[in-house]
Amino acid sequence: MWFFKNLSINTKLNLLVIMASGVALLLSSVAFVSNDYQMIRASKVRQLTALANVLGSNSTAALTFDDPSTATELLSSLRVQPTVQFACLYDARGKVFARYVNGASPKVVPPPDKSGHKFTESGYLDVTKQIVQDGELIGTIYFHTTMHDLRAQLIRYAGIVAVVMIVSLTGSFVLSSTLQRAISKPILRLAKTAQRISAEGDYSVRVQKDANDELGMLCDDFNNMLGHIERSEKSLQQVLDELEIRVQDRTLELSRTNQALTQEIGERKRTEAELKVAKKVAETANQSKSEFLANMSHEIRTPMTAILGFSEILMGSVMDQEQLDAAKTIKRNGEYLIKIINDILDLSKIEAGKLEIEHVQCSPCQVLSEVTSLMRVRANAKNLSLQIDYDGPIPQTIQSDPTRLRQILINLTGNAIKFTEVGEIRLVARLLDAECDEPKMQFEVIDSGIGMTGEQIAKLFNPFQQADTSTTRKFGGTGLGLTICKRLASKLGGDISVKSTAGEGSTFTVTVGTGPLDGVKLLDNPSEAQLPTHSDKKPAAPKIKLDCRVLLAEDGPDNQRLIAFLLKKAGAEVVVADNGLIAHDLALAARDEGTPFDVILMDIQMPVMDGYEATAKLRKAGYTGPIIALTAHAMSTARDKCLNAGCNDYTTKPIDHKKLISVVAEYASGQGLHKSDDIPVV
Repeated sequence: MWFFKNLSINTKLNLLVIMASGVALLLSSVAFVSNDYQMIRASKVRQLTALANVLGSNSTAALTFDDPSTATELLSSLRVQPTVQFACLYDARGKVFARYVNGASPKVVPPPDKSGHKFTESGYLDVTKQIVQDGELIGTIYFHTTMHDLRAQLIRYAGIVAVVMIVSLTGSFVLSSTLQRAISKPILRLAKTAQRISAEGDYSVRVQKDANDELGMLCDDFNNMLGHIERSEKSLQQVLDELEIRVQDRTLELSRTNQALTQEIGERKRTEAELKVAKKVAETANQSKSEFLANMSHEIRTPMTAILGFSEILMGSVMDQEQLDAAKTIKRNGEYLIKIINDILDLSKIEAGKLEIEHVQCSPCQVLSEVTSLMRVRANAKNLSLQIDYDGPIPQTIQSDPTRLRQILINLTGNAIKFTEVGEIRLVARLLDAECDEPKMQFEVIDSGIGMTGEQIAKLFNPFQQADTSTTRKFGGTGLGLTICKRLASKLGGDISVKSTAGEGSTFTVTVGTGPLDGVKLLDNPSEAQLPTHSDKKPAAPKIKLDCRVLLAEDGPDNQRLIAFLLKKAGAEVVVADNGLIAHDLALAARDEGTPFDVILMDIQMPVMDGYEATAKLRKAGYTGPIIALTAHAMSTARDKCLNAGCNDYTTKPIDHKKLISVVAEYASGQGLHKSDDIPVV
């Protein structure tokens, strides 16, 4: 429901608790009343049937000797049953022999041809009993009974249910209003602190911690991250300031002194030594920053695995739309936090010079086609036109990194769509300096959006800064995307520039190197080379069923429950080990007993014995079964370290449950072992 999305977390939590309690209480009350109603009806039928049997037996003599007065006297005993409105005794021919009336006399009708009972639409119960003597029908007795007492009882039940509902929902609201603050308060405080840091760039701010649960751990990790960043920036700035002062002092001294050549050479050598020391200090600080980012990534990704995993489980199990929207909100914000972490890691890799860039043959037309195919859904959602234009002949292939080029164009196109409400988005491609030794491809992303001022453009490519830094800004973001794009473009042999006018739109221009174009065909009609735009709706992947035994080595209880639940739901038998030592012993014991595990999922960071050591010891002991590493480390070196320790494969947290089930099924069936021809020997 649209209004539920914009409510505060406090209100959403209160509504969820009250609605869940109300639905459960209402269903139980309805079940109770329905059951009682059916029992009363059945009791009424049994009571009247027994009464009909008694009166029928007592009326046998009156019917046999044709004595209507005695039969009438028998029927008069029904006065003690005020609900019986009419009773009639018929002879064997179906004629009225005697009758009893309590109130208005109904129309006399012939009796039914068999015994039984019937509830009428007007709220009455009719009971019929045939009187048989020596196997011969001698008469029939008929009761017409009101059910108004049952209606009165149902009305009393409804009043009781209403009172219980009001009291229970009031209690639920009071209890929910008190308890929900334990969840919403830390989240809101963390969000406000992140907004303040993003707006002011002040890393000295800290988040107040209220408890030692997962939210408290997240606050601690966030505060530690801010502290490390603050210290790293101060250390780097101090080193740079000292280095600049030293260089200025040395230059000034050399310009003012007229010493001998040997003295000048000595001074230069000492200066070079100091510069090397300063460089080493700066590199050490930068390495510490990278290690810190990797550790913080691990610490944040670990709880996010449980958050995203269980939110996805909730999305597949809850039926209430409001609860489904709440679960989607949790998952969407968790994925946004993971994207921010990935952007920070990318920026760190670029600054450290560790970002790997490919130079392979790729089609610029194909890259553009893929970008528009991915972004067209977002453009269509805002009724924006998204098109590709080619300005002149385009090379069929260029030497570049298609993944990074696609990343740049997707980011720029996404920004253009985000900041444009009416109009169109155009991607224009052209070849520059085709006859020169270093030709380049140029891509323009043109929008008709809100545009920017000169002051906003000046700080556009600075990390953690945005064009609009006001507290009332309409568009979100971290300010990292364009910084990463600009540095990626530089790595690809080009650059990014922007032209914009406030209120009239913006044009972002990207250039990348093409490599040698000798022998490369130039396409006069490049649109023919575009890949067909695939349908946004992909066929659902077949559901994989597991029939295997899995050993899960994971120390986090939340992640244990999540991963074990996913595997068991897919059909696997799961054994959980809390650390690497237990996993090592269980794996060897199962192998020696002749019932080895089909797959081992090995978390890397665990107490007592980590995943690296446990895997290495298993391989050293001759264990040849598949071992798949699970880790929250996202740096490129983590994968190589896992494979070198003896793992067959590697997957990162947060867990993609479909990919996890697919990988487990692949290795359990033996099809995944081709990825590593030989298991590493440690």
